[in-house]
Amino acid sequence: MKLRVFNKARISRKLTAVYALMFSLILIMLNASILFGIEHYLYSEADSDIEDTQSIILDMVSVENQKVDLSNDEIFADMTSKDDIYVRIIKDDGELINASDNFPDNVSKLGYNIQSLDDKVKHIEDRERHFGYKSVKYNSQQYGTVYFQIVKDMKSEYDFMKMVFLLMAIADSIGVIASIMVGYIVSKKMLKPIDNITKTAENISINNLKERIDIIGPDDELKRLANTFNNMIDRLQDSFNRQAQFVSDASHELRTPIAVVQGYANLLDRWGKNDKDALEKSIYAIKLEADNMADLVERLLFLAKGDSGTQVIEKKEFWLNELIEEVVEESNVIDQTHEIFRNRNDIGKIVADCGMIKQMLRIFINNSIKFTPENGKIIINSEINKEFAEITVSDTGIGIAKDEIDNIFDRFYIIDKSRFKDKAGTGLGLSIAKWIVNIHQGSIKVESEEGKGTNIIVKLYFNKEHN
Repeated sequence: MKLRVFNKARISRKLTAVYALMFSLILIMLNASILFGIEHYLYSEADSDIEDTQSIILDMVSVENQKVDLSNDEIFADMTSKDDIYVRIIKDDGELINASDNFPDNVSKLGYNIQSLDDKVKHIEDRERHFGYKSVKYNSQQYGTVYFQIVKDMKSEYDFMKMVFLLMAIADSIGVIASIMVGYIVSKKMLKPIDNITKTAENISINNLKERIDIIGPDDELKRLANTFNNMIDRLQDSFNRQAQFVSDASHELRTPIAVVQGYANLLDRWGKNDKDALEKSIYAIKLEADNMADLVERLLFLAKGDSGTQVIEKKEFWLNELIEEVVEESNVIDQTHEIFRNRNDIGKIVADCGMIKQMLRIFINNSIKFTPENGKIIINSEINKEFAEITVSDTGIGIAKDEIDNIFDRFYIIDKSRFKDKAGTGLGLSIAKWIVNIHQGSIKVESEEGKGTNIIVKLYFNKEHN
């Protein structure tokens, strides 16, 4: 249940919770390390005090020719220079010889064996009381074997540790609360671009693609996300604009043949039944416009499939020189008013969609036929290099104005309709040819000069991977 609530929480709250949790864990580990270090230091100091007291005792009882009365209370004045260190002297049978004032009973009650000797100081704990303990054996002339029990009361040290622990707990609580507040504020600020993206996305619709995200701040992941989102919207807007323009142009291009068909149909309805000339003229015009509409629709479908990625592309290896020979022969059969030939046709194979390459060549040749005077020349050459195959279609036609060369591949673009009204087509042929070149990851270049002709140069690269 808690995990489900966490998953449904906002990202800013999740980040705050994770940040606060990690900060708390770091504080706990850091403070635990500090407390462990302090405890180790205090134990080391206590051990040093006990060892110092042991040295004092041994020095005192080991002085030659000096008899020390172990039962005299005054001997502890020299042994214990600190109030929290206590000494007790016991015989081998457990009988008490002497003890410093306020010797802690806790040590006796714990039942430590007085004969239990160890070079290291032992640490005793009883009812939250902590002691350092060491037993030192000594052979005296007066009592025989005796034991000096040295005890260090560590109450003050543990009181200090409790105070440090309390201060750390308070500081940690303040730190965690502050981390939650600061983390929430910082996460909100850092995630503000995401809120902007969300609001912008909510405001975007097909009829409103003008919204963009304001990109302010460092060049981080969120800024790159905002840039990516803006670029995506730019592409969508461009796509919708092209679609709207495409529909508008298609409607405009279809309006004329439909109007012609309707006009001749009305003519047939009025006089064609009895007028043979009007009947034949109307049938011819209707068939012509029907063919034009069919060609236009076919080209529109081709481009629509290309835009949607559903156009079937069948790439295979074929001889380019044989395809060009075939296209030249067919063109001479179709059109006998121009001289169509090839000067160079290198023998070589390429991997491409043979049908589409042929369609591309037919589009270029048909354009050259339209805009080249009778008896003009149309030349198709091919050249095979190590990296690419180059196909050039040249003509001696009327050429293209420099300011129009960049536009001839736009859909429905027709060069100066008033000058070439009888030769104008749908304006889709070159768009299809350009699409075919692009889908083969090739390049296309146009060289033209008015009154002298046009060269269209296509390069199909061998070293580029095709999808």
